[in-house]
Amino acid sequence: MDSRWTAAKGADRTCWSPALEADAAVEGQLYKEYEGKTVPECRESFGLGWVLAENALHLSAWGLAGALVWAVRCGGVPVVTLAWALLVVVVQVLLKKHNCSGCYYYGKTCHLGWGRLSAMLFARDSGDPKTGTRLTLFYVVAPPLFLLLGILVGVLEKVRPLHWILLAAYVAVNALAFALRPKGCRLCAMREVCPGSAARQAR
Repeated sequence: MDSRWTAAKGADRTCWSPALEADAAVEGQLYKEYEGKTVPECRESFGLGWVLAENALHLSAWGLAGALVWAVRCGGVPVVTLAWALLVVVVQVLLKKHNCSGCYYYGKTCHLGWGRLSAMLFARDSGDPKTGTRLTLFYVVAPPLFLLLGILVGVLEKVRPLHWILLAAYVAVNALAFALRPKGCRLCAMREVCPGSAARQAR
């Protein structure tokens, strides 16, 4: 454990306070916002079950989104679905660079486990936080966009009843992810400075 960080442990939570002399260049660009501040009721790491559950929700939402536009084809090829899959991969890789590489959980197990993935792919603090903030619009724009696209495809194309079942599942998965997200943010050490934090809503 870095000696510049002190801990106050509760039952199953850990509260971290960055020391005043914390080096932002070493700890991550966002850390400079934390100098001299305590972060009550945060968790140092998250369990495997939590990580798997959150990632399963994300993967389900992305997969269902692709399935909803599967009927949109060009020459028999589901071009929209393939373009969506490529976009998901590109955005997620870029987020690991521009957001996760400057996070406290870089190299650690955050509630999504992406801090460890970022450490495998990119050097510490190698991204641009402003770019990372813009990239998070992916999570804001995609759910309503694919809900609309799913409805349009269902109305304009000859689809099977399964399409509407998948659309309902897509709404349910996104609603569940939206409801659970504040819980993870509330226990995150970066909740006061993370651009995508839902901690305020969770209080």
